[in-house]
Amino acid sequence: MRRKLQMWGPVIVLVFLCGGIAGSADASTLVRQKWLPGECIPQFQTKLPVFGPGYNADLPRVDAVQHPELTIRMKEASRPVLPDPSKVSYPLHDGSGNACPSLFFTDTLIWAYETYDKSTGQLLGPAFWPAVTVEARRFTPTLAEYVNELPSFQSSGSVVQGLITADQTIHWADPLGTTMQDNCMEGAPLLFPCTRPFVSTPPAVPHLHGGEVPSAFDGGPDAWFTSDGRTGSAYSTLFDDGPGRAVYQYPNAQEPGTLWFHDHALGVTRTNVYSGLAAFYFLRDPDSEPANLPTGPYEIEMAIQDRQFDTSSQLYFPDGSDPKCGSGESDDPCLNGPPPNPETHPFWIPEFIGDVVVVNGSPWPYLNVEPRRYRFRIVNGSNARMYRLRRDLPVPVYQIGADDAYLDSPVLLTRGLLIAPGERIDVILDFSGVAGQTVTITNDAPIPFPDGFSPVPYAVNEPDGSAQLFPADQPQMSKVMQFRVVEPLKSADTSCDPAAGGCTSPTPMVRLADGQGHVAPGVKIDRVRQLVLKEYEGAGGPVEVLVNNTDWDGLKSPGNAATFPTDGISELPRVGSIELWEIINLTVDAHPMHTHLTQFQVLNRQDYNVDAYVGTEAAPGVWPSAFPAATAYNARCTGGVFCPGYGPPLAYDTPNADGAIGGNPAIGPYLMGDPVPPDPGESGWKDTAKAYPGQVLRILVRWTPTSSPLTPDASLAGTNLYPFDPTEGPGYVWHCHIIDHEDNEMMRPYKVVK
Repeated sequence: MRRKLQMWGPVIVLVFLCGGIAGSADASTLVRQKWLPGECIPQFQTKLPVFGPGYNADLPRVDAVQHPELTIRMKEASRPVLPDPSKVSYPLHDGSGNACPSLFFTDTLIWAYETYDKSTGQLLGPAFWPAVTVEARRFTPTLAEYVNELPSFQSSGSVVQGLITADQTIHWADPLGTTMQDNCMEGAPLLFPCTRPFVSTPPAVPHLHGGEVPSAFDGGPDAWFTSDGRTGSAYSTLFDDGPGRAVYQYPNAQEPGTLWFHDHALGVTRTNVYSGLAAFYFLRDPDSEPANLPTGPYEIEMAIQDRQFDTSSQLYFPDGSDPKCGSGESDDPCLNGPPPNPETHPFWIPEFIGDVVVVNGSPWPYLNVEPRRYRFRIVNGSNARMYRLRRDLPVPVYQIGADDAYLDSPVLLTRGLLIAPGERIDVILDFSGVAGQTVTITNDAPIPFPDGFSPVPYAVNEPDGSAQLFPADQPQMSKVMQFRVVEPLKSADTSCDPAAGGCTSPTPMVRLADGQGHVAPGVKIDRVRQLVLKEYEGAGGPVEVLVNNTDWDGLKSPGNAATFPTDGISELPRVGSIELWEIINLTVDAHPMHTHLTQFQVLNRQDYNVDAYVGTEAAPGVWPSAFPAATAYNARCTGGVFCPGYGPPLAYDTPNADGAIGGNPAIGPYLMGDPVPPDPGESGWKDTAKAYPGQVLRILVRWTPTSSPLTPDASLAGTNLYPFDPTEGPGYVWHCHIIDHEDNEMMRPYKVVK
């Protein structure tokens, strides 16, 4: 259903109590801001920043073979982001048709990674948003010492921390120990310190997304550390090199592909990544990659994100501090709120919605290209926005990779490409037929997906069968960037041609799924799990979104704590095993689900009868009806009624009628239609996949390296084929990669066992 924005009275009370720190504010409680409409930022006026060795590169890449030991500092920096409006040759108007004010854009303050050679101190990659790409070689380990130098608003006047509010009422890192989580999570009085923005030393921890790494170096949410030496419960380091540092060793033994690293600190992932802490990490292996791919100036990485800005050129992350937000009287359109339940979470919003498309840290950029083939390695680094990328001219587009792995052969994309937060795509665009023309990359995906604010006109079906047409909600978000095919061809294009059968992988992937919706021959499934995604609604909207109706700390969910009383961790796959996970989406939004350590293959998706399984206002479905009555152990439940955060309604380890564990009623009797195979571009190894509303997403997960051969019709459960022991250390997590969701409980720890 399309979400509506409303005004919630408690926000005004909150501003009086918390906003007094720095007076009234339009977006931030701590720093006065005025929203700059996205339509007032000129499109296609800034060049796309390019990394690499080519003639068109603005920044280098870090060669981790020549520099195998790196120091990566996290710091506050500034860079020019918004274009010079004096060079704009057309009048700008905001979304209401009003002329934009005279603008003078200054540098934007960000949080960024800055990379050095650890041994020599040589600067290899200056602080940038996104950070300079790290290029590693398979079987050559990379040592990365991460140093937290992020300043605080309280002691250093950090502009970024002052602008981007961290909500202490959600379950988060809490380095000062002032959150009083039990009170905050139940709706503490607004005078409690935990209901105010966090202004002290920022916690952070980098995660190598897609990496097959020991859990000690995975950068999990509880592995955070601060500049003054505070650490989370899962903090790990290869060796102690002083406070505010974590030393990780990446084996780089996995198959080559496109990885990325970004912050993952518990409860502030969304704010730290929004501030700029993200970067690509390429893993190369010429022996197992397609031959003659476009390279040098013709291989370009692109991080696509959405943001908002203020009239001082700074990042704008609304926290509900504008008392007029949602009333129709504010200059701010209040795309993001106010927060739906401020008495519980005063600053958290369910999904951040931006009004500016930013690629490699530049709004709606352009890139001059030659009439030849280019390779683009793309990550969706947005908090919540999905993009369905299209082009306005008939430029052939072939996908050669998904997430951090290559496809066996290129896939011709004819209908656009839907990419969710956390996903990566590796594509070849052939500009040879459009010399002298401009190719605009467009987007038509709503946010939240699939029924939120639309960047293009849309139709809503009425009960009588007619369709009512509506104008675009965010028309400026229908554009992403431009390619201007104006550069002369420097030399003959000798790169592989996917249209002629080239660009195929020399090492065919190990198949768990056949790409047609079936389990591949010889695959033995060791265990089946049925797991649900469930949103908990409060009086004003979402309070939190849960994985299997279980809190991050499973011991706070009585249903799980009864079965897993030691640590509340319910997903305990055996190393070497293959499991079928059936993820049942009970919410109205799509969720990109991501697993750490291991990759998986999408088997299929299938519709189910939502009314029968989840229920309606008139009649409860089978799932809520399965909840037990209240007991002395769990006094808040009513039998047969959805109990938020209880855990699954049934015993987790008892197989249901479908033979699946997970504690949920069998979905089998409620399935509708035939299973739908994955799109060809997502039929390879994945670490992030989209779970759509009203559907079951089925994935085959294997706890071995992707390159490990299959033993036909045999189980390898208990056999470790990784070059490290994944059963050691603090463990891993799986979660939704809408980072506003994962920051507020939509994430679960899991451990690999022997």
